Amino acid sequence: MTTTFDRGLALLGAILDAELGSAGYPGNAQLAARIGLDQATVSRMLKDLAALGLIERAERVPGWRVGPGYFALAAAAGDSRLLVRARPLLRGLVARWHEPAWLSVRSEGTALTVEAQLSHWSSYVAAAPGARTPIWCTGPGRALLLDHTEQQLAELLEGVEFIGGGPRAARGIPALAAYNSADRLAGVVVADREFEHDVVDFSAPVRDPSGAIVAALSLAVPRFRLADRTAGIAASVAEAAGALEVGAL
Repeated sequence: MTTTFDRGLALLGAILDAELGSAGYPGNAQLAARIGLDQATVSRMLKDLAALGLIERAERVPGWRVGPGYFALAAAAGDSRLLVRARPLLRGLVARWHEPAWLSVRSEGTALTVEAQLSHWSSYVAAAPGARTPIWCTGPGRALLLDHTEQQLAELLEGVEFIGGGPRAARGIPALAAYNSADRLAGVVVADREFEHDVVDFSAPVRDPSGAIVAALSLAVPRFRLADRTAGIAASVAEAAGALEVGAL
């Protein structure tokens, strides 16, 4: 295992193998022994996997089990055509704009990244596969909710306090509905400083053959590099999402 990614996959695989087998939910020491790493390293990796929702603490008994993020990724990967067709479109966006681009799906009230093409500053945005972001204050999240009425948003986000996000994040259902109403006409969400300070998310919904939104395709740009590119980026993201829709038909 030569990379952190390899070690993370090995750790996730060890947890899944134990859960499916007779060993039950493994603890830190068991996992360290299984994959041949020291407990301090394993402990740090477990915290990172848990933060992404890929694993979680088991109920009633000590140990780890796979979490909701794992199942969401598996469900998204089940539609292999969507991911396979998304990859060249994402690569095309990165090649054209030199900014990170990614594909997200809804998962338990969050936007979950399931595929990404990264750039030199990708670590500053939630573009890595497995990353989760709030569904109400991000470009991908709002694109996933673009067809929701104000009433549907109120039902879906009941109990959400609208705390956090960037300086221009919606602070309630009416504001979120107004944002989406404006972006719905253009078919692409431009989320300016709604999640990260001084970052603009461009996101467009991806639809299945029935017209339902099943994913969101996004590209993020620091505001200082945006200049006069807003219209061009928005159009290219919408075009890529449209091509992905056509591929699903």
